[in-house]
Amino acid sequence: MKIAFLSWGSLIETGVQRGLRITGGWNQCGPLLPIEFSRISQSGARQKCLTLVIDETNGCDVPTHYAVCSHPNLNVALMNLRVTENITLVYSIGYVNLISGTERGWARQNTPLSCDRIKEWARAKQFDAVVWTSLLPNFEKVLETPFTVEDAVAYVKSLPEPYQTAARSYILKAPMQVITPVRSILMRDWMEENTAAQAVLDEALQHEESPRGEDTLMRFLNRFRCHR
Repeated sequence: MKIAFLSWGSLIETGVQRGLRITGGWNQCGPLLPIEFSRISQSGARQKCLTLVIDETNGCDVPTHYAVCSHPNLNVALMNLRVTENITLVYSIGYVNLISGTERGWARQNTPLSCDRIKEWARAKQFDAVVWTSLLPNFEKVLETPFTVEDAVAYVKSLPEPYQTAARSYILKAPMQVITPVRSILMRDWMEENTAAQAVLDEALQHEESPRGEDTLMRFLNRFRCHR
């Protein structure tokens, strides 16, 4: 069975170090999925940070990354990602199995559009199954206020140390392709404060090579620099 892992966040940079079993590296041109910084991490090194999740209400379409799982068994792949992500709940790891026609019910119930896009992408790429982290937005639940871009930005800026530094680091290190409204505003503001945001863009200029990456980079720069 040919299995793909999907990611749009820190798994791309640190997944292998944490034990994710993949063949080769991460590739661009994963399926477009609605993503936003709309989940507040409740524990670990990113406690209180806004993290990236599929959000079919508030997210905007961004290109994801994919990697080929080095094991042909879907159950092994599911367990591998769950352990790597330190996720307790089994249903928080989504999957689609094109051979059996099965999928994670939790993911289907909460993110039907994304499940359909992932299946279509998997067929085009000739994958038998796809696995991803299917944690949900919880901004409203944790803060007891509806998610808005403005409130999310204000939340990040209001964090005390060391949470403020951790939150900035996570947002700055997200893949260049992940351009969301929350990230756009925060990066613009941080650039105006002469922080490490400028270094992220400078590095991207040196390393983006693919046509798709160049287009993404230009949109990224235009959003972050237009109001300077």
